[in-house]
Amino acid sequence: MLNEDQANQKLVEHLLFLFRQLHRGAESHAIKGGFTVPQRIVMGHLVQYGDLSVKELSQKVGLSHSTISGIVDRLERKGLVMRSQNLQDRRITKVTTTDLGKKHIKMMPHQMFSGVVDIFDRAMVAEKIKILEGLAALRQLLDKEEEKQL
Repeated sequence: MLNEDQANQKLVEHLLFLFRQLHRGAESHAIKGGFTVPQRIVMGHLVQYGDLSVKELSQKVGLSHSTISGIVDRLERKGLVMRSQNLQDRRITKVTTTDLGKKHIKMMPHQMFSGVVDIFDRAMVAEKIKILEGLAALRQLLDKEEEKQL
């Protein structure tokens, strides 16, 4: 049986390994698709939360206003998003996904993690169940912690 320190060490090792694998897959797919990982993150937030101001995107993504503004500029040039001013308060500009952007976004999640999904597909049913149960348990703990912070 592992003591608490050993268990924590194993957890961190597994999380770092998973992070590297997922990041490598996302980065590889982003490069193939002509997007950076931050561009994909911004697009993902627009899908999840709907139209957002640059300030709201900045807060949700955790990047500076100027960084988000540059990302939005590049996505706008690709025709994936557009900016629109609030009619009541012209200081507020919302970022909206275009139809082309929505089309690209639909394909993103599966493509970003396709390497992991492909390997998961080849796993035995018992392994899949074990993996999904473990991930669900971890997510449940994280969700509880997030609820406490709200």
